[in-house]
Amino acid sequence: MNLRAIKGPVVMWQTDNRGYRDPAAFWHEGTCYLYFTMVEQEGEEQYFSVGLSKSVDFVQWSEPVRLTERAKDREYSRPGNLFEFNGRYYLCIQTYCRENGELYGNEKSRIYTMETEDLEHFKEPVLLKVKGDDIPEADMGKITEPYLLRDRDDSNKIWCFYKQNGISYSWSYDMEHWIYGGNMECGENVCVLTINDAYYLMHSPENGIGLLKSKDLVHFEEVGPVKFLSQSRWPWAKDRITAGFLLDMTKEPEAGYYVLFYHGENEKGGTFPFGASIGMAVTKDLKNYITFETEEPTYPNFGNIYEGDYYKGIPYDEYINHSQEIPRSTYEKPVFDIRNFGAAAVPGRVNTAAFQAAADACRDAGGGVILVQDGSYVTGTFYLYNNTTLFIASNASVEATRESGRLKTALVIAEKADNIVITGGGTICGNGEWFVYEPKLKPALLRGDRPYPATHLAPRGTVDRMLPETTLRYNYRRRIRFSEDKYNENVGSTQRPGFMVYLRNCYNVKVENIVLKDSMAWTLNLFACEDVLVKDVIIDNNRHVANTDGIDITGSSRVKIHHCFVSTADDGIVVKNPKDTGRAMSDIHIYDCHVITVMNAFKIGTETRWDISNVLVENCHFFMPDIYPGTTSGIAVESADGSHICDVTVRNIEMERVTCPIFICLNIRNRYQEPCGESAESPFWGGDIQGIRIENVCAHGVEVPSLIFGFETEGTNGEKIRKPVKDITICHFEAVYQDNEEILEIPETVEEFLYEYPENNLVGDVDACGLWVRHCDGLVLEDIRVVPRSINRREKIRLYDVILTSERARDFN
Repeated sequence: MNLRAIKGPVVMWQTDNRGYRDPAAFWHEGTCYLYFTMVEQEGEEQYFSVGLSKSVDFVQWSEPVRLTERAKDREYSRPGNLFEFNGRYYLCIQTYCRENGELYGNEKSRIYTMETEDLEHFKEPVLLKVKGDDIPEADMGKITEPYLLRDRDDSNKIWCFYKQNGISYSWSYDMEHWIYGGNMECGENVCVLTINDAYYLMHSPENGIGLLKSKDLVHFEEVGPVKFLSQSRWPWAKDRITAGFLLDMTKEPEAGYYVLFYHGENEKGGTFPFGASIGMAVTKDLKNYITFETEEPTYPNFGNIYEGDYYKGIPYDEYINHSQEIPRSTYEKPVFDIRNFGAAAVPGRVNTAAFQAAADACRDAGGGVILVQDGSYVTGTFYLYNNTTLFIASNASVEATRESGRLKTALVIAEKADNIVITGGGTICGNGEWFVYEPKLKPALLRGDRPYPATHLAPRGTVDRMLPETTLRYNYRRRIRFSEDKYNENVGSTQRPGFMVYLRNCYNVKVENIVLKDSMAWTLNLFACEDVLVKDVIIDNNRHVANTDGIDITGSSRVKIHHCFVSTADDGIVVKNPKDTGRAMSDIHIYDCHVITVMNAFKIGTETRWDISNVLVENCHFFMPDIYPGTTSGIAVESADGSHICDVTVRNIEMERVTCPIFICLNIRNRYQEPCGESAESPFWGGDIQGIRIENVCAHGVEVPSLIFGFETEGTNGEKIRKPVKDITICHFEAVYQDNEEILEIPETVEEFLYEYPENNLVGDVDACGLWVRHCDGLVLEDIRVVPRSINRREKIRLYDVILTSERARDFN
């Protein structure tokens, strides 16, 4: 059973005058016999009969043949199943009598069996007297949709399920004399399998396919339903999906699946009643179904890639071990290869069900390895559980579907899971360009044959739509691809996940030796996790897809980020603590990382409601080697929503073409709308920033000054509220400017930066070129060297409302 060769979900297509419905399959000596109702439309007349098609590989199917005559007073149809009894085979069917022009079968409809020796030629139908010998045929009432099943405990006992008063069932020992057993309320089109020690009953509610489980055929529990995501976009099944039939191929050595046949209805606006096509899916676990669908990109005109979108110089071999050993299955740590659950590396084939089935099997085993190897596998969202390793081999990739409806919060999600590992040397790809609009400007590659553009900051308060074309913000924002309608073009927002990999409330997490590529939004979000190691990871994103943060440490504690290379559009490595984490975070160590980004290389912020402490960043390289403009800022520490940030050390940092080396901002944006309190300590009035030490920073290609500030404002009663940043140390700091032209618009008064989004280029120009500090208690400046532009007229350092603790600064003015 070569799943790669199956090209789509449809086995038998409806035509203009013929439909196929009510499938029933039987596997015998290497051939699948597929029985069905053949619906033939001839003018205003319509005929039902039982048909047959065969296949040896589930790919090629024979031309359908009619097994029963066309007769309006009988209309044999709806095969239930082929059943073996005493060495003979019987196909159970119904009559659907419509001799008086009825649309649906009348009260004469009954159920029958037809005996066969070769599974292709059948004897005359024999009535199933399931109501008992003492009930004449005329008094049996309308009975349709039979299904025969051998009892789980008594192999001589036979059950017949049929549609009457809901679903009724009778039993027999000889297929001739039946005893009525009872009835139950459920959908129609019943198919029943015995699996292990239980009965599984597949049925059809009003729309869709349901699955019930029972130990005794009396008490049932819902274990489905089977959900077909794509019915809404399957034209051939737009009216209904129903009539599920399960063929047990789990014990066949070259299959190993349950094969689900079903039909999808398309009555063509009422002109073709009962028009339908037969579809097929496979499953390992009766929960996750491989439907052989090909993705249909939600935004088919998106996805363009331009030179400069990606950085071509990432040294993959320095970070990724391409020879990491493929894990072998053991009793203690079993391996679940997604291919054994139906995954196929077919371009565009959606493998979500296979990924989730493998993850569920791993969970049910108490943990293990989900193995992805040998190809690129398209998938929608799937979930990981406790004690799971997602191992993506170096010759494999997990590709996000470009169909947004198949993606939820993220591509890969683990929530409240312990001992999660993502590794293997392979790639997780988000196909980010397929979820965002085209940029207004193409990437601007640096060229040695033209002068570097003049540096120009827009005046404070300039909205994006009014930015002068010469400003830094205009030049990077116009090159960003947004999901939102940023330019009021009445196009609405696109639908995309918020993250690519989302680990929430997880403990003991390791993300190591993996490539995270082309994220559609935040790449790796570590939300409220504890004890996390991210090591030897490459993030290779489109540098113009909006909101593609590299690594977000969101309310997580005891986190190490070691030896990672991040190339992205939005913030590179971010520490943030939004309101929904509900807790403080601490003990973050980031070291030996290279970061290329359009925005902030390392940032604390902007979502900052709860406390953040004990953060160490060291031995890192922040740079923008090839496109214009450069990185927005190198080191950003921002408390905008009430967070208390303290004990942060950033040291031994090299920067190249980072526009603003240092940005420390305390303000009262108040994203979470905290109420105004009497005390200045209320979150409404902001948090604080204290104990920040930045040392041994060498920045070349600087374009704007570093900014450090708290704020001063009036309270509700007119009283002064002063919130300084405190105990800020900058030592051994060198800032060497890009020697280009500059356009300055320095206001007479630099207004307080109270409510704005904290970003350095939104502040506007100030009257210093090196360091500009306001509202700071306890500032230490030691060994500061600023090399301005040759045309510079500003002072290098300006301090306003600053308590200076030390002034051993080479360039102090």
